[in-house]
Amino acid sequence: EKLRQQDSCCNMLMVFIHTNRFKSDDKQYGKNIMIHLPYPTNSSITISKYAKLGLKKIFKPGYNYKKAGVIVMGIIPENQRQLNMFCEEDPKHKQLMQVIDNLNYSIGRKKLKLASQDLGRTWKMRQEKLSPRYTTKLNEIIKIKLFDTNE
Repeated sequence: EKLRQQDSCCNMLMVFIHTNRFKSDDKQYGKNIMIHLPYPTNSSITISKYAKLGLKKIFKPGYNYKKAGVIVMGIIPENQRQLNMFCEEDPKHKQLMQVIDNLNYSIGRKKLKLASQDLGRTWKMRQEKLSPRYTTKLNEIIKIKLFDTNE
C-alpha cells in the first residue's frame, strides 16, 4: 500500500526469521534470504507470493520464532520501471490493488486484506513491567488518605 501511495515499485525483497537470542535454553536459529523479483512491482499479491516462497526456503520447524518480516528493497519510481520481456505482471493486479486501496481509504485502513494475510492480531506488546502512567492516565494517579492524628 505504501509503495502504491508513493507511486513506487520494488524489485527485491528480504525475508527474515529468527528466534529469541536471549532465551539460551531454546534452540537458536536465524536466517534471511534475498529475493530478486522478475519485474518491479507494487502489487501486494506479487510481493506476498514471493515472500511466502522465500519463507518456505528458510523456515525450519521445531523452533520458537520470535520475529519474522519482509523488507522491500530496490525501490524505484513506478514510471521508471523497466519491464521484463519474458514475464510480466498480471494486468488485473493493478486494478485490484486500486480497488482495495480505495475501499480501505473509504472504510478504514487495513479493513480489506488479502486472504494470505493474517486476519487476527497475533502480536501483542508485553506490558508486565510497565511503569505507572501517573501523568497521562487518571485511573493510575496515586491516592493518598490523610488521617487526623489529633483524634
